[in-house]
Amino acid sequence: MKKSAIVCGKVLFGLLVVLTVVFPIYMIVSNSFKPTLLIRKMPPQFFFPPTLQHYVKILKQGNFLSYFGNSFIIAMSTTVISIVLGSLAAYGLAIMKSNWGNRISTFLLFSKLVPTITIMIPLYIILDKVHLLGTYVGPILAHVSVNAPFVAWLVLGFIRDIPGDLFEAGKLDGCTRMQVFWKIVFPLLSPAIGSALLLVMQYSWNELLFSMQYTNLHTYTLTVGVSRFVGAISVDWGQSSAAATIVMVPIIIAGFFLQKYLVSGLTAGAVKG
Repeated sequence: MKKSAIVCGKVLFGLLVVLTVVFPIYMIVSNSFKPTLLIRKMPPQFFFPPTLQHYVKILKQGNFLSYFGNSFIIAMSTTVISIVLGSLAAYGLAIMKSNWGNRISTFLLFSKLVPTITIMIPLYIILDKVHLLGTYVGPILAHVSVNAPFVAWLVLGFIRDIPGDLFEAGKLDGCTRMQVFWKIVFPLLSPAIGSALLLVMQYSWNELLFSMQYTNLHTYTLTVGVSRFVGAISVDWGQSSAAATIVMVPIIIAGFFLQKYLVSGLTAGAVKG
C-alpha cells in the first residue's frame, strides 16, 4: 500500500507539472483559433468552431512578416557568432598552461547570472556612441555578450574530456593549434554544439528587453511585434495569441530535432569520476 501510494503521488505530481507547462500553451494556441467573442467568455469554452481570422489579420500586416525576418537574421547571427567565439574561447582556456584558464572559466557564467537590466544601459550608451542603435548589429552584439561566455563554459567541459593524445597526434601530423581545433576537436563537440545551438537560438529568438531598446520600426523582432498588441487600455487577445503561436513554432521544431543533443550535452560528464 505504501509503495502504491508513493507511485500515485509521483504520477499526480507529474500530471500537475505537465498541466502547469502545457495548459498555458494550450490556452494561447486555442485563443488564436477562437472567434473574438468567445475568447473572454467565462467559463472558458473548450469546444468551438475554429477560425483563422486572427492569423489572416496579422499576416496581412506587412510589418509582422518583416518582424519574422528580423528575428531570423538576429537569432541566426547570434547563434553562429556565439558558438564560434564560445568554442574558440573554450579551446583557448583548455590548452592554457597556467592556472588562469581555471580561474577565468569560473567567471564565465556571470553573464547568465547578472540580470539583463544591469547591462542594458551601459550597452545602450556604447551602441549609441558607435551609431549602432536601430540596426541588426546592436541586438546581435547584446545577445552575443550574454551567450558567448555561456557557450564557452558549456563546451569547455567537453574539450577537457578529450584525450590529450589526440592533440599530440594532430601536432605530430603537422597541424597548427587552429587546425587541431577545426579538424579534430570541433567534430567531437557535436553534443555540446547541439545543445548550445538550441539554447542560444531560443534565447535570442525569445529575447525582448534588448530587442525593444536597441531596434527601431525597421528592425523590430517578433517579440517586440507581439508586445505591440498589448495596448494601454485593452489587449487584442486573438491577434496576440496568433502572433505568440507563430513565435513558438520555430523553436518547438528546432527543439524536436535537437533534443537528443540537448540532453546529452547537459548531462555529459555527470557520471564521470
